Amino acid sequence: MDSIAHYRILERVGESRLGEVFRARDTRLGRTVAIKIPPESIQQDRAKRDALLADARTAMALSHPNIAALYEAGDDNGRAFLACEFVPGDALDRVIAGHPLNPRRAIDLTAQIADALADAHAAEMAHGNLTAAAVIVTPKGNAKILDVGLARWTRADGKSGDEGGDVRALRRLFFEMLTGKPPSDERVPPSTLNKSLPAEVDAVALKDYALAVTCAADLRSVGAILEVRAEAADKSRAVPVRGRPPRSKGPWIIAALAIVAAALAAAWWWMR
Repeated sequence: MDSIAHYRILERVGESRLGEVFRARDTRLGRTVAIKIPPESIQQDRAKRDALLADARTAMALSHPNIAALYEAGDDNGRAFLACEFVPGDALDRVIAGHPLNPRRAIDLTAQIADALADAHAAEMAHGNLTAAAVIVTPKGNAKILDVGLARWTRADGKSGDEGGDVRALRRLFFEMLTGKPPSDERVPPSTLNKSLPAEVDAVALKDYALAVTCAADLRSVGAILEVRAEAADKSRAVPVRGRPPRSKGPWIIAALAIVAAALAAAWWWMR
């Protein structure tokens, strides 16, 4: 396939439950997009195809910097397609790769995801299938959630999910970022696997949040605490070792002034 509608296909980049994914060029707007072509099981079923396009057009209303935008849900000669924001970077599961992230980075990424969920929930949309594979971390360190509002097409059970499920999934992602592993028991603090974590991080990871926006606020509070603590530690390392005061610069300054004075005197004498 060379093109679909006004999109010129550049390369195949993968496959998801929404079908094959291609990098493409929007020939009208001159931008790179991700084109998703639903599988034949949807293409050949008119009711399913129409339902998917209807859900996608609802999801197009979302606009948030941490949500991959859905630009168009179209039909080209009977073939449905979705044109989405092409997000460079790596999926969060590849970023984690079995290793814990720096706690401050984990807090920042989780807060970004929480902000995006809060925006979607305010529009009465849930993600429903939030995993580390559904989040892209861009080269600038920003989180982008894929396929928001299309849960019943990305979940194996075909259900749409709910806000509470999204928040629980957010907590699991946070645990995985802090420890490098998904939680086996959500009542276990992440510090059991990563002894270097401060108590404030455990408190957020174990709290049963009802709203993503509340979780985002708590994450940023903890992030601020860790930032202040890190700055204090940097300052303490900069303080000279006790008993070894810094060498005084006074004698060097006096010597320098004496040399300048002698030079001026010599110059005056030669100019007489």
